[in-house]
Amino acid sequence: MQVRTVRASSVKEAMEQIKDELGSDAVLLHTKKYREGGVLGGAEMIEVTAAVDETQARVPHTPSVYVPPAAPILPSNVLNQYRMNELPTDGATAVPARGLVSAYDTYGAESPMAEPYAAAALPNASQPAAPSAPAVLPPQPAAPAYETAPAPVPPPDGKMIPSHEEVPVMQDDESAERIRLLEDELAQMKTMLASMIAANQPKEIVTIQDALRRQDVRSELCEDLAGKVPVADVNLDSLDPRAGSVLSGYLSQVMKFTDGLTPGARGSRVFAFIGTTGVGKTTTLAKVAAHFVLEQNLKGALITADTYRISAVEQLKKYAEILGLPVEVVYSAADLKKAIARHRSKDFILVDTAGRSQYNEFQMDELKDLLTAHSRMEKHLVVSATTKEADVAEIMKRFSVCKPDRIIFTKTDETRTIGMVLNLLAGSELPLSFLSNGQSVPDDIIPATAERFAELLLRE
Repeated sequence: MQVRTVRASSVKEAMEQIKDELGSDAVLLHTKKYREGGVLGGAEMIEVTAAVDETQARVPHTPSVYVPPAAPILPSNVLNQYRMNELPTDGATAVPARGLVSAYDTYGAESPMAEPYAAAALPNASQPAAPSAPAVLPPQPAAPAYETAPAPVPPPDGKMIPSHEEVPVMQDDESAERIRLLEDELAQMKTMLASMIAANQPKEIVTIQDALRRQDVRSELCEDLAGKVPVADVNLDSLDPRAGSVLSGYLSQVMKFTDGLTPGARGSRVFAFIGTTGVGKTTTLAKVAAHFVLEQNLKGALITADTYRISAVEQLKKYAEILGLPVEVVYSAADLKKAIARHRSKDFILVDTAGRSQYNEFQMDELKDLLTAHSRMEKHLVVSATTKEADVAEIMKRFSVCKPDRIIFTKTDETRTIGMVLNLLAGSELPLSFLSNGQSVPDDIIPATAERFAELLLRE
């Protein structure tokens, strides 16, 4: 193992020295910044320590950009033979293995894939390989340059001579795998650089990653953020005006949002609110109804199947009276089907259901049967943001038998950490429709978008 320590005025200059001394397969061991010339002044320097295995051959640091010389246009059969002769034939992979130091070259480039493929196309990037002799071809007279080779003339015996030998070509799946590996390597390099930069940030700065950790977002998602956005943006101060757009851009990649509810353009659209007890289903329903009536001037109806909770019907009737909406009480799926039919001319129908324990199979079957009353009913699972993450995961799993179409998180004002929402919905097919942040009707409800959710994650 060879170990070298270099000192330079910039990271780029230090990396070049490491590659000159140890080659492109060197691995970074340690970096640190210091001031040369005393504690009161002097230039800022960087010290980099790297190592390379002595058993590996040293990879010379050569320019990776290859500009091919001008060449006449050749017939396609000769061009194909020439291209295939450029590929490695000794069993080596088309893209050579590279260490962390060589990966540094790809960071910040306009096209990270340009360097690996330039190196893979020719054995020596600085000297183009001479084309091998093409396969035996029938004698052809001189002809002007053209893109398509003429068809070969059959010999007197009537047997066609192939224009060139059949040679294997690189499969699409192999190319895709190499591209994936290069992208993974670049993401790892960006994550490492982001960590190095974050370590040198002033202690009073709270970066986007720091803000997510304070919201109890899983560490793997914080690292995934570093791999999907530019390094400089990862370490933005969470109070920076650009931080919200950077985070919302990441959220839109890993989550789904519906920006609330959309009533039907033709005929009534039915929305049902389901969930466990005490999560705020009735209050959420009233907020949505008020939004439709007061802001969009729509006509609708309210239906409740919550005949288990004391005063639940009276509460919904009071909301309906204020909004000027009809309300009906149902006890079965048959009753619900008839009630929906009576109000099919309305713009919207909101259905309130009784709270159900995710562990009570009888209640879950009863709820599942109730929801079969309308085939196009849109079901919204309502969950409290104050519930433990493990319990919410179990609720989502158990209520999946009802096939919810959306999810709503309530009581976001009663907790300081809502990273659980990102943890549970990242990579999920279940979209977020609303975030409820208080008891006031109709104000305390936010149609879910990536921008609004980012604001909540970055709040102090």
